[in-house]
Amino acid sequence: MQTEILNVTGMKSEDCTETVMRAIKSIDGVSNVSVSYPQNRVIVQYDEDQTATQEMAAVLARSGYGVKKVALEESGGSCGGCCGKCGG
Repeated sequence: MQTEILNVTGMKSEDCTETVMRAIKSIDGVSNVSVSYPQNRVIVQYDEDQTATQEMAAVLARSGYGVKKVALEESGGSCGGCCGKCGG
């Protein structure tokens, strides 16, 4: 299981959180999604053998949103995903 933190651009209101959540949850391999409108941030847990960040960005783009990945340093140095890649 992998955890990704994404900055989502284009969210203009709290109503956007539900649209973003539904879009990400529609992707095979996604197991958990948390959306924060105030932070324009999405935390996604997914099976890296079934999907990738690029697919998430494409799905969100089709829904009218932009995406940029958040560096682990910006998120406190640990993604919380326990994959061992971040050292956290």
